[in-house]
Amino acid sequence: MSSLLHCRRVGIVSSFRRKVGDFAFNTSTVVVNLGFLVNRRRTLCSVSQVNLDGFEKQTQCLESFTVSYLVNSCGLSLESAKSNSRFVKLVSSEKPDSVLALFKDHGFTNDQITTVIKSFPRILSLSPEAVISPKLMFFSSIGFSTSDTAKLISSCPKTLSFSLEKRLIPCYDSLKSILLEEENVVKCLKRGYRCFSLKIAHCVSPRISIFRELGVPDKSIKWLVQASPFTFFSSERRFNEILNRVCSYGFDPKKAGFVHAMIAFDCTSESTMERKYKLFQRFGWSKQDFVSAIMRFPNCATVSDEKIMYTMEYLVNNIGLQARDIAARPVVLGLSMEKRIKPRNQVISLLLSKGLVKKKDINYFTILKMKSPEFMDKFVLKHQVELPQLMQTFTSNR
Repeated sequence: MSSLLHCRRVGIVSSFRRKVGDFAFNTSTVVVNLGFLVNRRRTLCSVSQVNLDGFEKQTQCLESFTVSYLVNSCGLSLESAKSNSRFVKLVSSEKPDSVLALFKDHGFTNDQITTVIKSFPRILSLSPEAVISPKLMFFSSIGFSTSDTAKLISSCPKTLSFSLEKRLIPCYDSLKSILLEEENVVKCLKRGYRCFSLKIAHCVSPRISIFRELGVPDKSIKWLVQASPFTFFSSERRFNEILNRVCSYGFDPKKAGFVHAMIAFDCTSESTMERKYKLFQRFGWSKQDFVSAIMRFPNCATVSDEKIMYTMEYLVNNIGLQARDIAARPVVLGLSMEKRIKPRNQVISLLLSKGLVKKKDINYFTILKMKSPEFMDKFVLKHQVELPQLMQTFTSNR
């Protein structure tokens, strides 16, 4: 039994040694093969490195040419050219030269061209014949002069990246459906050059429907679109927010003040309104006075804090008006202190001191609201004989 076990051990050991030998042979073969793969990898890496180096040199060459072109041909500073070279890679000067030539042919100044390229460098890679020229011709066809077009494009260069058929023409047609006359559309676009960046065609019908349901007259809608297109065509969330705030103050949609309030509230947040109320509160205004003033003259919400304080202090302390009377006639807050309020007050003060007018006949609110020719006839020219210095006093302080 022990002999049998010994024989089995000898057989197992011999078999194990043979396998070890085979493994040793195979291992050396694997090592050789791996060595080949390592060598091959080194070769491939060398080729890839050559290609990568070539690509990097080519990229650097393109960047160098682009930067040089932006500086020498487009008027950008070196720093600006390096920054903008990320957005456009110029292979040659042929296409960008034709783009610049097209701009110059359409009345763009060098400064305007520089502004356009700086804001939208990719324009140099657009086709002047297929992309840019048709859009410049479109602006001309709707009544823009060459200088108008140059101002529009330099104010919003990306306008030239918008589709003529899908954006520019539908935008114009939508505005014309409201404003009717071509000249009014042009005025609107001049007031808001970025109108073409808005998806106007999608807003027109829903917004008009909302206003008409509220009872806003068409003439008020037309005025709002022409005066402040960005208010009318603001995002749905923003539009609804402004509309709700205006309605919460109690503005009558049938009156012009409603759309005036839309514009004023678009420029003024609720927190700003609260801050302005606290300013007026210093002069004794109640919340009701403030709301009443906003209802009568919505733009008093857009008057700067400094001007509010300056005007109120002058009207109350220098002229002697009652603060609550100003709340009933808040339009005076929008008048120029230096060109209207102060000069007229000085003329009236001089006339009062000489007894040429009586205090009981003076209504400062009426005087401040008068048109200049009317004020000149009634208070300056009429008393020029008695007070030759009156004209100089009035004109030198305007």
